[in-house]
Amino acid sequence: MKKYKTIAYILVIIFFVLAIAFVSYQVMSANPKKETQMKQKAKTEIKYLESRMLTLFNGMNNIQFENYKISISEVTPNSSGDSSEKSTETKSESGEGGMEKETSSNSENSESSNPSGSESSKESSSSSSESGETSGEGSSSGGTSESGNSESSNKQTETFGLEPTGVLLSNEQIDWKKIKNEVENMYISIPTITLDLYKTDIEDKDVLNFNTEFDALTRAVESQKKEQVLPQLIKVYENVVKFREKTGDEEEKIVSRTKLNIYRAYSKLDSGNWEEMSKDIQSGIEEFTKLLTGAEIENEKQYSINKAYVMLSELQKAPEQKSPEIFLIKYKNTLEELSNI
Repeated sequence: MKKYKTIAYILVIIFFVLAIAFVSYQVMSANPKKETQMKQKAKTEIKYLESRMLTLFNGMNNIQFENYKISISEVTPNSSGDSSEKSTETKSESGEGGMEKETSSNSENSESSNPSGSESSKESSSSSSESGETSGEGSSSGGTSESGNSESSNKQTETFGLEPTGVLLSNEQIDWKKIKNEVENMYISIPTITLDLYKTDIEDKDVLNFNTEFDALTRAVESQKKEQVLPQLIKVYENVVKFREKTGDEEEKIVSRTKLNIYRAYSKLDSGNWEEMSKDIQSGIEEFTKLLTGAEIENEKQYSINKAYVMLSELQKAPEQKSPEIFLIKYKNTLEELSNI
């Protein structure tokens, strides 16, 4: 009997040991998976921050990657037959060509919009008893003709066209309303991004510093002073690069550091400090060269990387021309290509 009890105790102990080992294995195998998922989520959020920062940088000189924007004008003809434009609005798009579309406004009923027609109808009704049915039909036909003229005069035409948006054609006035809206919309995502970044290897002080600098950026945007906004954009983006250093692969780190140097040159354009701008661009090229020599590159990205390197080399020549327009054109093309890597 004691022998069976001993065997039972041994089996129970073995069962508990196996159960503990199984639970420990599940926990240990789940943690790396969860850690990988969180890192991937953080990378996606950092990519979002980079894209929004690019929009804000470009907005300081009204730079758009789209080659065209759709312009819409609504034209209403006057009673004399001449056309007058009522309103115009535009929205950015890429593409070619143009199109036209006509829309007709709803006409009011003939009694309210054409009182003379109603009057004529009444007269024809009273005279029909004296002069006959033919006279009444003639009067009714006249009322219909007047109503048709009224409807024709209310017809509106919407004309659509594509307007080019190149650097040389851009408006010099900054669209501060758009910039402010972009900054305010980012506040919606920042709390969630902050919590997720805390769960990664990124240092807490860097996350807090990003939030502090972003608040300072908001104050600068509110002041609508470009000379204050650009340096603050650099400070915010420096923290984004730190995030990338802890979460990205080598290729992503190099591209982010390259962009930072280009942004530094871009922020000095208004001051005309071409020598410093040239040094910043050179630093960017030296950083980007690491992709060509050391980092492992996917074959499908090789063409974009080679193209971006050529564009960086062209951008380096821009300070020699001392032309803001030439610099902005090359900056736009370079940043667009870097964003595709």
